[in-house]
Amino acid sequence: MTAITLDDTVSTLVLMAQAAEARNPLTERHSERVALAAKGIGRELGLSVTECDRLLVMGRLHNIGIVGTRDSVLLKTGALTPDEYIHIQSHTVLGAKILYPIRQLADVAEVCLNHHERWDGSGYPNSIQGESIPFHARIIAVADVFSALISSRPHRDSLPRPVAADMIAEERGTKHCPRSVDGFLKWFARTGGMIDLPEGV
Repeated sequence: MTAITLDDTVSTLVLMAQAAEARNPLTERHSERVALAAKGIGRELGLSVTECDRLLVMGRLHNIGIVGTRDSVLLKTGALTPDEYIHIQSHTVLGAKILYPIRQLADVAEVCLNHHERWDGSGYPNSIQGESIPFHARIIAVADVFSALISSRPHRDSLPRPVAADMIAEERGTKHCPRSVDGFLKWFARTGGMIDLPEGV
């Protein structure tokens, strides 16, 4: 009997996360965009190849918790009720719960839990702030916001990449980690924010 490797487990989890996202055409492939942008940010920050590759895994799995989000909320085109907003926020906690039992993915679980925390403490689920937010979660947070801004959402059209980059720059040191934003802006200056998605993702 062939043993299941960590790579096998990660591949299965990524497929699960992709399937959960694909329930909504507006979020399909979002995590792959986040992963690639985060890796680019990491490179600009001088992170090692190993650490940048880890950001790929973190980006691909950061939203795995939406597997537990009800279709009625995930696919809703109107404004969310307070209860629905709380429900969709719970994807951070669920994602962490899915991954924490896998010891080798504890750092990825931390990203799942904390990628919606904000530098000024206005995020969720625990309203932590500043350096208390794990560093990789701060990078994923910036990549996550960029991917969301340049994608269509039920309440708005997609924004031009330069506009999205300006919005992130304006929130440097308030919503977003200054170091992560600096890395993002270097990546954006080099790439124009273009993200090449591999075929079949």
